[in-house]
Amino acid sequence: MRKDSFFKAIFNTLERSFISFFVSFIVASIFATLAHFKRFIGLMINPFIVLCRSMPTMALVLILLLAVGSDMLPTMVAFLIVFPLCFENMQTAINETDKKLIVMAKVFKIPKWRQITGIYIPAMLPFVFSSIIAGFGLNIKVVISAEVMGLPSMSIGYLILSARQGFNFGVSFAWLVIAVILSLICESILRLTSRLCMPYKYPDLKIIKMFFIRIFKKRNNRRKQEINDNF
Repeated sequence: MRKDSFFKAIFNTLERSFISFFVSFIVASIFATLAHFKRFIGLMINPFIVLCRSMPTMALVLILLLAVGSDMLPTMVAFLIVFPLCFENMQTAINETDKKLIVMAKVFKIPKWRQITGIYIPAMLPFVFSSIIAGFGLNIKVVISAEVMGLPSMSIGYLILSARQGFNFGVSFAWLVIAVILSLICESILRLTSRLCMPYKYPDLKIIKMFFIRIFKKRNNRRKQEINDNF
């Protein structure tokens, strides 16, 4: 941790992980939405999904290494591996929306933006967060694996392979532990975010929320009482 390369490697790996995941998630969300409303788009995108799922990761790494170079390799590999997972989860999220609520909204001529914010988003949130949590953990593993193959400078994968080539297996093991810890931290942050965005799904969160509300109410009542006593 005292070396300059420590934080640079972590930052570069996390940067590639965030970029590749959120690009794949946004693109998958767009195509899943279009495939839901336009069937021919789903038929067009399905062969690409099957190809990404069935292609061996090692072959994909070798092809992209020649096509995009070592610096872009981890980002592109992670995008192609995570994209099918995000696409299928987003399709499931859209299809699980209650059709009766949609019909009711059309009968009462509720505006589209109200349908999206009031029906689609609440129904999709559990699937969206489960997709993000599962996909991001896989994404970090794929990025580090691609870094080991592509050897972009100052990355966790590069330092793991460098230590292994120098027969310094203790350093390689330490970096593997750091990669696991980073994955657990990111997953914990995402789980906490999902709980905060969906408090109605977690009764314990409601209890904690009510506890803090009662504390603030007692403080406000004491202040009001003090002000009244002073007057």
